[in-house]
Amino acid sequence: MKIGLSLAAGGVKGFAHIATLKFLEENDIDVDIITGSSAGAIVAALYGLYGDSNKVFEMFSEAIKLYLPNFKKYMTKLEKSNFWYIFQRSLVPVEDYYPFFKFLFGKKKFSDLKKNVGIITFDTLEGTSLLITEGFLVDAVMASSSVPGVFSPLWIAGTQNTDGGVLAPTPVKEAKLLGSDFVVASTFERKPQDFPKDQLELMYYLDTWKEIEIEYVDLELANVVIYYRIPYQWYEFNNYLQIYNTALNYINERREEFDPRFWW
Repeated sequence: MKIGLSLAAGGVKGFAHIATLKFLEENDIDVDIITGSSAGAIVAALYGLYGDSNKVFEMFSEAIKLYLPNFKKYMTKLEKSNFWYIFQRSLVPVEDYYPFFKFLFGKKKFSDLKKNVGIITFDTLEGTSLLITEGFLVDAVMASSSVPGVFSPLWIAGTQNTDGGVLAPTPVKEAKLLGSDFVVASTFERKPQDFPKDQLELMYYLDTWKEIEIEYVDLELANVVIYYRIPYQWYEFNNYLQIYNTALNYINERREEFDPRFWW
């Protein structure tokens, strides 16, 4: 039986996926196939390279510490106002976020991976999800992580690609397409906490609910779903350690609920 792991989009909340990896390792569950969107793509590719949750945490956290200063001026805009989103195509230029992904993946290719990994992007020309399984990792993962309006879309294989979470917030279907017989999905509670106060917030509120509905379709295909409740925004990268510890505590407190002995 081939075991698949599907990792959700979620920005810095992707550190919670590392808690999922650690949990699987501690229970001797060897994952054969990993799919990921956006931050899930980062974790999926790193785990495919190293096969070690501790190494994934080390690399991901080191990249944030090294390159967070480059993002701070842009993240401040996100925290203070959303009006920039209306007036420009992207917030962060490619040259300011490419070094982050180059540090993580360099010139590594899918052929260098120890596991079968699928990275999901959104093809903006065709309006469909694209499952990438070959080529340079840096290109695929960077495209999958390109949050619309924040990062510029990237051209891969003759088409313009952006955030894989647009149509595949948690790419369970893609894990099945790659041959998974049993899929564990690692995702986040996405329900908005507050009712919108103005028209701009209403746009984001409605968009979140659309994302939830899209995700439900995929999650119904999963055999096990691990939901994390992470009280941070996707762009609050300085809180990566708190997010990781929150996820560890969550899954450790629910070990009986997620006991793999009862999965099969």
